[in-house]
Amino acid sequence: MLLVFQRICVRPRRFAVPGVSTDSVDAYVFRRITGRAEFLVLRRKADAALGGTWHGIHGRIGDGETSVEAARRAVRSQTGLEGLPAYSADYINQFFDHQSDTVVLAPVLVFISPAVVAVMLDGEFDDYAWCDREEATGRLTFAGQRWAVRHIEDIIAQPEADAEMYRIS
Repeated sequence: MLLVFQRICVRPRRFAVPGVSTDSVDAYVFRRITGRAEFLVLRRKADAALGGTWHGIHGRIGDGETSVEAARRAVRSQTGLEGLPAYSADYINQFFDHQSDTVVLAPVLVFISPAVVAVMLDGEFDDYAWCDREEATGRLTFAGQRWAVRHIEDIIAQPEADAEMYRIS
């Protein structure tokens, strides 16, 4: 019996590997009203990208800026709120941006607002609402945002939660 061995040349496939971006931050503001958390959600103007949809606060991290500094700046510029205590949500929002073929990893930070506060929206948004968990998750556009709100309520916003463990000095 004659065995013939052929040398098989297999060319490795060339895959375009998506990039990874870590220059974004997500921030959520909530307040406590009669022991319940209400989350601040913002609606984008109709003529803006993703017009008419509801979101938390999202920003880019600038050169030489920490995630916390970027989140504070985004909260201040998009809502006019400042000086709020900051917390780590111990959560990373992750999503795929198909336009740039990039996986985006955004740390989630939390800010606690006084019960009564004036919100001043920037030019990107035309409305805001304070919503409990169910309403906020019903309005928010992306799954990662909905997961963030649920997680924040569980670990920080519940009256029995040990929020101080997540406080950022």
